[in-house]
Amino acid sequence: MTPQFKQLLQIGIIVRDVDRAVRYYEDVLGMGPWEVSFMRGDEPPMEDLVVDGRPMPCIVSKLAFLKAYGVELELIEPIADTPFKRWLEQHGPGIHHIAAVTEKPYEEVLQSYRQSTGKDIWIRGQGLHGLMDYSFLDLREETGLIVECYKNVHPDRPRADF
Repeated sequence: MTPQFKQLLQIGIIVRDVDRAVRYYEDVLGMGPWEVSFMRGDEPPMEDLVVDGRPMPCIVSKLAFLKAYGVELELIEPIADTPFKRWLEQHGPGIHHIAAVTEKPYEEVLQSYRQSTGKDIWIRGQGLHGLMDYSFLDLREETGLIVECYKNVHPDRPRADF
């Protein structure tokens, strides 16, 4: 059988305070430097962002990224009422998802997920005038993981550059 995940891209970690987490990673664990950004929702414009089929004009989060060990670590501090903030409130900080390059084309992955689990896509974000399409597949019961996959809008350019 061919593995369905060709490459691990990212480990997404939800934290209460990105700045505090970054300081710990850098000062105690020696991992850095991190690229910290604040996603306000209007940069880039997200007027057409849809999450779970509902318009979501902005996802306000503070994010930090570090490329290490051949993957990207993403720290997410949710600010506004989003699925990430609800996750933090229900589960506390910790690993939220992994992101992977999939063997099958994106829409086939989503169809396969629905067929094999009987579940709908947990979170699907689409927008930026067709430049963004990502899905979080809740495979916690099956694998212990939430898996994020992307529609590659630039097929000639791979998503990972590590």
